[in-house]
Amino acid sequence: MDFLNWRNILAILVGGLIAGLVLGGINLYNQKQRENIAQKLYTAQKLISEGKVKEVKSLDIPPPSAGLVELKLGDYFAGKKEWDKALTHFRKAQEIFKNNNSVLYYFCAEKVAYILYLKGDYKKSLETLNGLGENIPNYCEVELLKAQNYASLSLYKKMEEILKRIEKVCSDKEIRLTAQYLMAKYGKKETK
Repeated sequence: MDFLNWRNILAILVGGLIAGLVLGGINLYNQKQRENIAQKLYTAQKLISEGKVKEVKSLDIPPPSAGLVELKLGDYFAGKKEWDKALTHFRKAQEIFKNNNSVLYYFCAEKVAYILYLKGDYKKSLETLNGLGENIPNYCEVELLKAQNYASLSLYKKMEEILKRIEKVCSDKEIRLTAQYLMAKYGKKETK
């Protein structure tokens, strides 16, 4: 029996046509989904900028895009100095990004630690920062925040170690200037 008879060729052509239609349909559906999520993200951004934060929940944005909304809500409440609300949203964003986007996960963790620092909970801030390790994209910012926490706890020797490391490895001028300022301000003080 010959494989390339008219029935097999027709079956192959029809199968290819159906597969093409299915893939095209899937691509169209995925494009519509992305457009829908993008529209919801735009709406969320607009509502947050107008202070209508309660209405944002009704948008039902799926993860990981929901993490971006939580991040924006955290920034909104941090700007209003509502630390507990900001902390809640940054932690939600951090949890969403934990398995989806490591860069945003570390960024959210830094924001959580910064809010804890602003609240005066220096030990919890340090716990959050120390849990991130050293091979992270925002290493210099994290190290600077650690130094500020140590200064607030009057642990000046640990602060100095970090500030010296910042001087060696960080290329960002603003971070280095802040490190130099902290060293000038606290460098001569005695540790408790």
